[in-house]
Amino acid sequence: MSIYAHVYNNQIIEFKEIDDALYQSWVSSGNPKKDAYRIVLYANQPSTLSTELAEQSFTINNDSVEQTWSVRNKTADELRKIWTAYEFLNRFTYSERAAYRNAAKTDDLIADFMSLAQAAQEIISDDPMTVQGMDYLVYVGILTQQRRDEILS
Repeated sequence: MSIYAHVYNNQIIEFKEIDDALYQSWVSSGNPKKDAYRIVLYANQPSTLSTELAEQSFTINNDSVEQTWSVRNKTADELRKIWTAYEFLNRFTYSERAAYRNAAKTDDLIADFMSLAQAAQEIISDDPMTVQGMDYLVYVGILTQQRRDEILS
């Protein structure tokens, strides 16, 4: 069995699994279906970074349909993550949570950020308040830049 593309007016109508022996019988008997169905040649999906997306497309040839891939950067919407307050705070380790709770006793900015995070319906990864709060946690040494990026990704 192989995957064939049903092509009509130079457009792919559908992909269909067809027994190779059946397809060969169409070829040997001159059945017009042999011209409507073309074997699909698949390509390996390229590796991508977490900020990239691989998109497939298909090129129609005379006797086959070839899968091709292109890699593009994800859009801001595709990179955006949304968590509940609980999900967001659980992205911090126990030690990180203890450190910001302790620091919040003497730093009003940390206390305010964490209070708002706990009360929020949702935390959005690229919201300016989220970014500023997380950057401040890096600035005061509660998080490393790497951990900030991991938490927000």
